[in-house]
Amino acid sequence: MAISSSGNIWLTTVRGLLLYDPKQNRARLFGIHDGLPGTDFYYGPPVMLGPNRAAALCADGLVFFDPERGLEPAKPSLLSIESLTLRRDGGEVALDPSRPVRMLAGDRDLRVVPRLLSFSNPMAHRYRSRLHGEDPEWVSQEGPSERVFSRLPPGRYTLELQAANADGAWSAPVSLSIEVMPPWWRSAWALVAYVLLASAFLWWLAYLDRLRLKRRHSYQLAKQKREWAEQASEAKSRFLADLGHELRTPMTGVLGMSELLLAGGLEPRQHWQAQSIRRAGEHLLRLVDDALDLARVEAGRLELQRVEFGLAAAIDEIAGLIAPLATRKGLRFSVERDPNAPDRWLGDPLRFKQIVLNLLGNAVKFTERGSVGLKVEAIVDSGDADTVEGADDAPVGLRLEVWDTGPGMTEAQVGRLFRRFEQAEGARTTARYGGTGLGLAISRELAIAMGGDIATRSTLGEGTVFVLTLPLSPVDADGVEDSAVEGRLGEAATSAQSFSMSSTPATWRVVLLVEDDPTVAEVLTGLLQQQGHRVVHAAHGLAAMTEAAVGRFDAAFVDLDLPGIDGCALAEQLRAGGFAAPMIAITARADAQAESQARAAGFAEFLRKPTTGERLEGALRRALAATEAAP
Repeated sequence: MAISSSGNIWLTTVRGLLLYDPKQNRARLFGIHDGLPGTDFYYGPPVMLGPNRAAALCADGLVFFDPERGLEPAKPSLLSIESLTLRRDGGEVALDPSRPVRMLAGDRDLRVVPRLLSFSNPMAHRYRSRLHGEDPEWVSQEGPSERVFSRLPPGRYTLELQAANADGAWSAPVSLSIEVMPPWWRSAWALVAYVLLASAFLWWLAYLDRLRLKRRHSYQLAKQKREWAEQASEAKSRFLADLGHELRTPMTGVLGMSELLLAGGLEPRQHWQAQSIRRAGEHLLRLVDDALDLARVEAGRLELQRVEFGLAAAIDEIAGLIAPLATRKGLRFSVERDPNAPDRWLGDPLRFKQIVLNLLGNAVKFTERGSVGLKVEAIVDSGDADTVEGADDAPVGLRLEVWDTGPGMTEAQVGRLFRRFEQAEGARTTARYGGTGLGLAISRELAIAMGGDIATRSTLGEGTVFVLTLPLSPVDADGVEDSAVEGRLGEAATSAQSFSMSSTPATWRVVLLVEDDPTVAEVLTGLLQQQGHRVVHAAHGLAAMTEAAVGRFDAAFVDLDLPGIDGCALAEQLRAGGFAAPMIAITARADAQAESQARAAGFAEFLRKPTTGERLEGALRRALAATEAAP
């Protein structure tokens, strides 16, 4: 060690010549990079040779220096980024250090190499760096340095670099902006799409919830309406019977009085007027009968024709009526016919067309889109097992299928379908499509009256199929039916003959008439007197029992709806009192139970108002014949 007059301390070391400047409180080691021939000064301390002159011996030579000269003030050096690279798609890409770094989602290994612009002892340089957002503090490195970032999360970063030269002076910081792009599924537009999808999903859930609530409310409303419809169904049935009674009673007076007038001696103008009254009354009665068709079927008063008709012509007429309705609703309408089915059949063509039109009309009415169709085929009877092999199968009836692609029905709805005033969804169906709920009930009753039936197959949401089977009789090319048909024709002829015989004048009889309505009583009395009978009128049940007790009668016509005591109860009282003459019930009721109740009460015949003198005479003749034939 040697100390100069200015206080500088010089030391010889095996690593070089060391100077400590007390004024700057800083030390510096001089070596080969400062021009010395070597660094091993192991041979002794520095030797002061005089003012401003000293020497030190090293292994490689003698070094002379000024011991009074202190250290220069430390000055920072410039720092720059020597290279900036990254790996992209398997290759290395060089970047411009003067511009911000933009890394894609697949980029990796960002390499930053800083360099301090100082040639003074580069091995003594020190570097430090800090990546804001990732490094909590400075990362220091000695000597030549580089910083490598293998993977960085998406985001924006700032890399700050600094270096210190051999004098320990730190350079001004150098900043580098780095932006790491996220993958496409984390990009801004992807996040916006996620938000939109989430919003749409929430809206869809809310919509489904609203649909669920709407369906529940609709079901509850439909259930309530069905309950109301069931409660009203009984009232409708009672109203139907009362309506038939109230209409038929005055119609008895209108038609009966017109018949009595026409039977008397009238002037031509008066005869025309009475005939007009009768025609108008008959037309009104037909309207009433059409409205009460179901009640007439159940009462057994439906008259079916038995005539020959062409199946092709009937189907064409039906298709001509239905096709425009289907086209107007945008539906496809098709007719499929069995080519092997005979064209000529024996039956009631009007009722046949009425049933098929009703089924097709319902199909078109309830189908909103899709198609409606009719399939016609013959029902084939293969015969007994002993039938000769190769014999042709004989058609024994018709089978018609009416199908649609409408809303369909549940099992419960199908079970209620053929009830009176019943529709698939009750009041809801009536409000939407109209109708009374009698069409299908009348159609099935007509089919049953013709010996057939109507079956239904339906799937909710897929459509409905109505299958109509009618055991009609085919007619061969010569217009003659088979043996079974001939037998039924013989029965029809016998029935017609008996009817004509019943219409011949009967022997004069004494008849008791029990009727509370004076107009109807006058009409019935007049019609019976025209047939040559003597009539005794009783206005109520008590008067009838009095007349039966004091007089002798061959028969009695009894109204079922009498004040105080009805006709059935009166019949039982008369029988108990010894009245043995046949009794004939006459009523304006339209319900189906009236006839069965009258038969159970002991009435021999049953007539509905309005009636004619011919019907009265026929009923009287049949009742008397049955009484005379009884043992």
